Amino acid sequence: MSSRPRSRIPFVEKKVRRLMGRAVQRYGLINAEDRILVALSGGVDSTSLLWLLHNRLSRIPIVYKLFAVHVDLGFEGGDYSSVQEWVESLKVPHRIINSEFGPRAHSSENSENPCFLCSRLRRTAIFKEARRLNCNKIAFGHNLDDLIETFLINIFYGSQLSTMLPRQPFFGGDVAVIRPLALLDTSTIRRFHHSLGFPVTVNHCPSKNTGKRQEIREILQALYRKNRKIRGNILAAMHNVNLEYLPSLQGNPKR
Repeated sequence: MSSRPRSRIPFVEKKVRRLMGRAVQRYGLINAEDRILVALSGGVDSTSLLWLLHNRLSRIPIVYKLFAVHVDLGFEGGDYSSVQEWVESLKVPHRIINSEFGPRAHSSENSENPCFLCSRLRRTAIFKEARRLNCNKIAFGHNLDDLIETFLINIFYGSQLSTMLPRQPFFGGDVAVIRPLALLDTSTIRRFHHSLGFPVTVNHCPSKNTGKRQEIREILQALYRKNRKIRGNILAAMHNVNLEYLPSLQGNPKR
């Protein structure tokens, strides 16, 4: 945990702490005595999230328990050892689940989108591990850009107005998925990650830079370069839905 004087904390770290804290408070993500499983892919977002949740324990009046779980998707060339050693240095309970989810999702037996099947299998494994550990929260490293991209993917390809939620209950509320990085954009998290020198695992998935999400990401990046307010405006729009100015499939409401 950090013991640095506040004046010596880098600006980007202050910003990340502030926005994650705002998300935790705004969406009611964490309570005292929570048992939180952190889904640790080994990428920039998930390693940043684990450190932030761990570091936060030294600065707040409540206590919660963290568990880190990494699902090895089975792609060749991946090296998770540096992240594993780093997690052990934090003294956070840690488990690696070995699988062949990645190759299976890209095999001839799968007629679906490989990302869809791989994600579903990985999440099933994570939910099972959360149940085994008696965790009531599962923390994913999805950030603001992930929420915006999903929002537009669902509009363009799913014909619905929806996205990933900062807090989403499952199984009648027995467990909730939380996304504490929901107010942070990708570039800010990357600068934070780099400033603290965290390890990272390279993603060897052959589909990581393809598909609908990448198409949407490229469109958004072009828009962000033209107008820096667009990202924030989309986030505000997701909180400001005016149903009176959206068409109803049930016909005109009674006057």
